[in-house]
Amino acid sequence: MAKFGMPSQRVLLIDDSSEDRAMVRSALVRGGTDRRYEFLEAENAVRGLELCNDDSNLPIDCIIVDFHMPQMTGVELLGELLEGDIPRFPVIVLTGSSGTTQASQALQAGAQDYLTKDAIYPVVLSRLVDNAIERHVLMKRLKNSERAADSANRAKSALIGNISHEIRTPMTAVLGLCDVLLQSSLNDDQRNLLSMIRDNGSYLVEIVNDLLDISKMEADMLEIKPLAINLRDFLDDLISIMGVRANENSTTLDVGFADDVPEWIFADPIRLRQILLNLLSNAIKFTPNGKVRLEAQNAGNDSQNLIRFVVEDNGCGIPQEDLENIFLPFMQSGTDLANRSRGTGLGLSICRRLIVAMGGRIDVESVIDEGSSFTITLPLVEAHESMALQEKQTYTLSRTVEEILADCEVVVAEDTRATQVLMRRFIEASGGKVTVLEDGQQLVAHVREHHRSISVVITDLQMPVLDGLDATRAIREFDPHTPVLVLTADALAETRSEAMEAGADDLITKPIDREKFLEMLAHWCECSSEKKSQSCED
Repeated sequence: MAKFGMPSQRVLLIDDSSEDRAMVRSALVRGGTDRRYEFLEAENAVRGLELCNDDSNLPIDCIIVDFHMPQMTGVELLGELLEGDIPRFPVIVLTGSSGTTQASQALQAGAQDYLTKDAIYPVVLSRLVDNAIERHVLMKRLKNSERAADSANRAKSALIGNISHEIRTPMTAVLGLCDVLLQSSLNDDQRNLLSMIRDNGSYLVEIVNDLLDISKMEADMLEIKPLAINLRDFLDDLISIMGVRANENSTTLDVGFADDVPEWIFADPIRLRQILLNLLSNAIKFTPNGKVRLEAQNAGNDSQNLIRFVVEDNGCGIPQEDLENIFLPFMQSGTDLANRSRGTGLGLSICRRLIVAMGGRIDVESVIDEGSSFTITLPLVEAHESMALQEKQTYTLSRTVEEILADCEVVVAEDTRATQVLMRRFIEASGGKVTVLEDGQQLVAHVREHHRSISVVITDLQMPVLDGLDATRAIREFDPHTPVLVLTADALAETRSEAMEAGADDLITKPIDREKFLEMLAHWCECSSEKKSQSCED
């Protein structure tokens, strides 16, 4: 006889046969001698569902239900009990068939286990109930953990977007207004000071980008987007970009391209550029008056396409004890030169994470006072030029930017004073006419009244009263043709997707690159007149 104080389990028995219910009840009592059982019973699944939904019957620790019953089967009951992917209670299905079909259906519907009625033995059934309860608890904990992780990732995504907006927006004004001033009449000293402001502002943006990339990686939000690129031209551009920095450091910089390396490959140009620029920047920084070389090699074989990138320098080198630590976030080599050099210590950590995300690996060799060699091996498939022409976003203009903008009227909605000034200067300096508004509500009202004469609408994503996406949706209700460009500090792919779904035509990311922005604006100004008469095909 069960003793007072033993753990108890409340079990709901659902079967249209009172004899079968009695058999299950007896087997459990005889098999579970170390616990007390409390039974609820129902002669069909409809009544069983009513008992499940009656709070006075809770908690129910386990349900044992017959597969075949009138009105509602055991599998149909499981469907009614589902909360997401998991039933509210652990369920064991009893079948009269020894085949696997009914068992498979029950498990797919969410049952914890199944048992044929001719195999109901006391010890087996009690253990089956215990295991079903335990597995159900573990599954619910796992599901709750997944929900918590998803919630945390959504919160982190929102935080990343807010940080990006709060930093990139003022940096847009700093860098953009520097560009505006550099176009004016300045003496050499003024020009040098402005150039230093712009260069250090750009460096700050790089740090912000590194921090955001780390956050994206931790939130599993980083995207890799392979495109067809001309590898030789790509590497030449990198050397050209880093040439100024190399000259300032009296560092010789060159590039090598092995004959058997494909000219065209599939790779994410943004991420590959980020990796190689980071390695080249480090090599130049630690190799004053020395040599740095970037080389592309074919490391593939018959079964795999592999491209190897090697960045070599004859600089100060890295201590052996630091070779592994340099890939950790915020870690730098312990050399005196490294300690004197600016940097967050994020670059190499990001490089390795990007390389791993692209399916590759990075290796390093270094000797103090002789130099370092970083080797990246990536699985990159050969591509063709025709593929690049289909994928590459280009703005083909029939006239110069100034000639096009001279005939255009642009409306800008932006709540930040500095960005308002910047956009006005950019557009007016290139010959365009511009109206600047404070928020999305003003924008919608203005476009509603003047949309026939407006060439392009530019709206910031985050604004008071009415944000950019809601303003775009409102405009599209009465004006499907005027191009709308969304200005944002958030460069996440989901932001672009949301903007396009709202009816936007393109995205402008902060900080604003003056030349690219004006080229984009000119393209959509040309497109505008066609869109108002017919669909404009890019």
